[in-house]
Amino acid sequence: MKTDSPQGIQPHPPNWTKDSLSSFIESAHQNTFATFVNIKPAFSHLQKISEVFDKAIGHLNNVKEWFVVFFILRAHSAYLAGIRLSTSGQVCEAFMVLRGCLEVALYGYYFYRNPGKAEMWMRRHDDEKSKKVVRNEFLIGKMLDLLEKESPGTGKLMRQLYERCIDYGAHPNERSMTSNMRRMTEGKETRFDLIYIDNGRLPTRMCMKTNAQVGICALQTFREIFSTRFKIIQLDEEIEKLSRGL
Repeated sequence: MKTDSPQGIQPHPPNWTKDSLSSFIESAHQNTFATFVNIKPAFSHLQKISEVFDKAIGHLNNVKEWFVVFFILRAHSAYLAGIRLSTSGQVCEAFMVLRGCLEVALYGYYFYRNPGKAEMWMRRHDDEKSKKVVRNEFLIGKMLDLLEKESPGTGKLMRQLYERCIDYGAHPNERSMTSNMRRMTEGKETRFDLIYIDNGRLPTRMCMKTNAQVGICALQTFREIFSTRFKIIQLDEEIEKLSRGL
């Protein structure tokens, strides 16, 4: 994993939290601290799944499916971004990113089964015709069908998680609104508040659980591709262990 952020604890810059934007960011950050303390078992589970990603990536040098390695890197990055959002209580937004994590894993599997499609994908922006060809080729439903046909357990889980992400935030559907809405009645007036940052309630816990399930599902998908490497370093056993109870 490569990061370009400054290392160590940095002091808050002058005037931080003196405006609405930096105040919002700080609130989300503080919420992550609260999650780390108050929902520690779920946080630790997310951490262990990330460590499996790290181990897998660290043992994929000189693999035949080198092009797919880019996709496990991108999936891990999306998984981590989901954690940033889910642990801060930005529940709906987390589901958008988690859907992306699943899609990246699906693309990786599709290229594994269709390595000749890589050049087509790379030429997407050559012209409008190329863009249309790529759009017609890389359909999520088509890729889900392929995964479910060749790996029924992982494919079924992928489909279920994908639909859940769409329901709870990846699309502006009913549940993405109502699950983060609060009704307030004061006398004859009724007000509806939309919660930007959930404070450790059930939506946050459900989102963190989904985050873990998405990470496991992505790893299971890449295990289908790099099965030999995963077995050599016993990652398949770790994945199965971490999937229990989810």
